[in-house]
Amino acid sequence: MTDIVKQLDYIFKPRSVAVIGASDNVSKWGFLVIDRPLRTGYTGPIYPVNPQSDTILGLHSYHSVKDIPGPVDLAVITVQASHVPVIMQQCIDKGVKGAILISAGFAEVGEEGRKLEEKVLDIARSGGIRCVGPNCMGIWSSAGQFNNAFYKAPRDGEIAFISQSGTFGGYMAEIAYAKGYGLRMFVSIGNQMDLTISDYIEYLTYDEKTKAIILYMEGVKDGRRFFNVCREALKKKPIILYKGGSSPAGARATMSHTASIAGSETVFQNVCSQLGLIRTEESFQTFDMATALINQPLPPGRRIAVLGTGGQSVVAIDA
Repeated sequence: MTDIVKQLDYIFKPRSVAVIGASDNVSKWGFLVIDRPLRTGYTGPIYPVNPQSDTILGLHSYHSVKDIPGPVDLAVITVQASHVPVIMQQCIDKGVKGAILISAGFAEVGEEGRKLEEKVLDIARSGGIRCVGPNCMGIWSSAGQFNNAFYKAPRDGEIAFISQSGTFGGYMAEIAYAKGYGLRMFVSIGNQMDLTISDYIEYLTYDEKTKAIILYMEGVKDGRRFFNVCREALKKKPIILYKGGSSPAGARATMSHTASIAGSETVFQNVCSQLGLIRTEESFQTFDMATALINQPLPPGRRIAVLGTGGQSVVAIDA
């Protein structure tokens, strides 16, 4: 088992979860990320943390993550951005292994937010905590039966979906559910402060039950690592992606959305072509293509015959 598998198993197969910033207010993230796993089959202990409450959603609430009596694999953090450095240090003191930072207000809002994000990252790395986000909307893991991203848990499936946008990715996943598609995993990756899209792809490369990977992405932080990780993953399973920020205006918008630099469209397309990444022109084509590739074995070579009549043959040949 590689290091990335060991590290991310604490996030995607958590044996226990602390929710820091837990709330009884149905409009707050601190409510949603407790309510969703409780309703959708998570069987491990969930520990609400809020110094102003004794019980939340019928669960005993703790004043600090350090007060929780048992071990904590995963911390879900929903507090105001300025409080996150202190919370992260408390998680290190407790021995937490992974964190999902729902909290926004970091690099996506400007220079001060970027400095705060770097401070949180330095603290997390000092204690070996791997982090999803910040500025994200949670995860679904079939392997861990853990869902804090959706009102209804997705169907179990063989497709893993990594999305740089929480709202757009969630919308795509909801449509996938309505059309009968299943998901092995969903992760809203946000600003990629620590874990990047490359880390998730590497993790999924070793997951035998993931048969295809779908990406919604706006930019790549480490192009060389992305290239190398995708090259290895593609030896085992297809990767289908839909990219935002392809136009000049869209590229500018990605900076304020997830603090991403979209990069050169021409360079990115050349990378996709060189690797064999399948890029779609419409967002939902990703699920259709992934399902087709899972159920239809790839041909052993490049010699393909198209049998048919009229326009269908022409379009198939163009593809």
